[in-house]
This record gives sequence, structure tokens and C-alpha cells, in this order.
Amino acid sequence: MASIAISKPTQAWAAVALVTVAATTTPIFIRFAQAEGVPSLSIVTLRLIVGTLVLAPFVWQRHAAALKTLSYQDWLWALTAGAFHAFGLFLLFFALENTSILVSSVLRRTSPLWTIILEIVVLHAAFSRRVWWGLTLTLVGSAVVALGGAAAFEVGQRPYFGAGLSLLNAVTISCYLIIGRKLRDKLPFLAYTWVLFAAATVVAVVFLIFTRTSLLGYSAHGYLWVLVITLVAQLAGHLPINFAIRHFPATYLSVLMQFSVAASAVMAVVYFHEIPTWLQISGSGIIVLGVWMVTRKQ
Repeated sequence: MASIAISKPTQAWAAVALVTVAATTTPIFIRFAQAEGVPSLSIVTLRLIVGTLVLAPFVWQRHAAALKTLSYQDWLWALTAGAFHAFGLFLLFFALENTSILVSSVLRRTSPLWTIILEIVVLHAAFSRRVWWGLTLTLVGSAVVALGGAAAFEVGQRPYFGAGLSLLNAVTISCYLIIGRKLRDKLPFLAYTWVLFAAATVVAVVFLIFTRTSLLGYSAHGYLWVLVITLVAQLAGHLPINFAIRHFPATYLSVLMQFSVAASAVMAVVYFHEIPTWLQISGSGIIVLGVWMVTRKQ
């Protein structure tokens, strides 16, 4: 039977869809793991270690030659991207300890604002008027969702602190995407992803040792949720996005990820009874309109 060839653009859009699903469900799974008493730092470190070890044999078997061609400067860029990845994970997990899934997701997805600034400053990118309008609508919709009801800020131990962590996480996401855009042309996406995971693992282990946080002694259900997070977020999330970054500008990817905000909010209602207001629902509609405007020509 003849095999069916799948075009690169189709693969890129499939990767974006997979990343969106992973981004939608990851906050839910993180909450489940935290509810089992597993510290956020332990979850982050375990998912990075497992993701790095799983990919290592495939990468070195297929892409050892490509890795050896990297310059010292390339390795520094890769390590920098890995550090941003690790810090971004820390911020995400600690934010979810302190505020609602809705607020965390919305503020993290303001990353298009920071990404477009970085692409202009670092990559000298130019965008059409349609992209600017779409980006504006996306950010306005995010603000409406975040501020549409005081109840959204009543969830968590320190909701405003968690909101601040989420906003800072948006900056780390943008830095990660920009650096990835500079490196992805030099490495196959699987090799780049492994380098990113390995660098982030080193950073996470250093923090683990410094804070004397243990990786052992938690419940079986806790470790199960950590495994689910690793498979969904670390592998099904970051593998596809490192493939898609070669086919789409970082800003387009950031705006596309806004779809996960509304979807995560729906799941939070089902599992954690975090009910949004009508303003927050309206804001989600504005987000979808902004995404449509940005991606219509793309």
C-alpha cells in the first residue's frame, strides 16, 4: 500500500493543534499533582529529567553529527533558552499554587505583546496592520477575561502574587520562542528540543539541591500525574512547538496559543468549579477574533 505524503505546512498546523491541546490540559494536570502533595519544584524537575532521558537515545543516534557542529556561541544560546524554559516552568507552577487557572492562563498568554517587541528589537521583524489589530484584540480580550470578575482573583492563596508570576512567565515564554527562532535553523527540531530539555534540567536540579527539595516519598497517584504532565506538556507540548517554530514566526505562535485560554477556563469550571463571569466569556470571544485576524492570511 502506498504511503500518504503529508506536506510540511500540514505537519506544522498539526503541531500547533497538538501544542494547543497540551497547553489547555496541562494546568489541570498540574493542579491534580499538586493536590497529591508533590511540590512544584519536584514536579518540574522530574518532568525535565524524564523528558531528557526519553529523548536522549533517539537524538544521539540520529543527530550526533549535527550536535557536534554547534559552535560555542550556539551552545550558549541553547543553554540560555533552556534556562528560560526552566524558569518559565517554575513561574507557571508557583502561579497555579496562588491564583486561578483562568487568571494564570490569561496573563501567561500576554506573551504576544512581549514577543512582538522582542521580534522588532532583536529580529527586526515587520508586521502588517492586520497582525497589529489582531494582536490588540487578543490582548484586550485577555484583559477582559482577567479583570471581568473579582471572583477570579479570589481563588488561591495569594491571587495577586500568582497573577504577577503569570505575567512574568509570559516574558520567559517570549524569550524562549525568540531564541528558538534563532537556533531552529541550525538544528533538527528533535535535537534542539533535547538540548533545551537538558539545559533546563541542569537549572532545575541546581534549584532542587539549593532548596533541599526531595524527589522521593510521594504517593503513587502523585507520580502518575507527574508522568501525565511529562507526556502531555513536556513531550506533546514542547516537541511540536519546536517543530512549528521553523514554519511560523514566534508572534503567530504566541497568538495561536490564546485558544488554550478559553479551553482551560472551561475545564477549570468542570474540575475545580472556577466559574467565569459573562465578561470573561465575552473576552474569550474577543481572543478568538484576534486569533482569526492574525492567522487568516498566514
